[in-house]
Amino acid sequence: MSVLSRPRHPVIAEALAMARAWCAGHVIDGAPALGHAVRVALTLGEHVPDPPADLVAAVLLHDAPEYAPPGVNLDAVLSARLGRRVVEVVRALEREHHALTAQPLPLPHTDDPWTVQASAANKIVSLTSILRRSATAPDPDAYWRARQPFTDRIPYFRAFTTAAAPHVPSTMAAELERLITQTDRLLADRAPGTP
Repeated sequence: MSVLSRPRHPVIAEALAMARAWCAGHVIDGAPALGHAVRVALTLGEHVPDPPADLVAAVLLHDAPEYAPPGVNLDAVLSARLGRRVVEVVRALEREHHALTAQPLPLPHTDDPWTVQASAANKIVSLTSILRRSATAPDPDAYWRARQPFTDRIPYFRAFTTAAAPHVPSTMAAELERLITQTDRLLADRAPGTP
């Protein structure tokens, strides 16, 4: 049984319906954006025992700031339909996402356990997708060269993994560590001068 199994908590059902509508036509990691949102929610549920419905809802809508229709007062809509706590997590993830485009890279924040868990689940899904596509790429070197913005963020992902470890379930921390280590090894093998 997963966090999205029926019967669904009303907040999760509402968030899934909103995600379905707002993600339509958008793509993340080469696949429909709704699939990404669902995978992040399922990953959260695999690692966090009995996650609160509000947290699952926030994870389903973590990309809502990008995909909500223009003109929607996102905070007001999410707050009215799902609750203020969903808004807080969605906006915290949005701030982290925007901060990753800055230099120097930000320090990870671990002051809100829900946000840390949601961010960790998102990173697990994204790293898994990137590594899977790397393994099937016809030219892995070209694949990684085309992902320079991602590879530039690896130090942040490593710092996040270390900072998040005491704040997430041990299985989640271990999975993040495994994925970051695998990414580090792949990138080191592709470094200039590596035999």
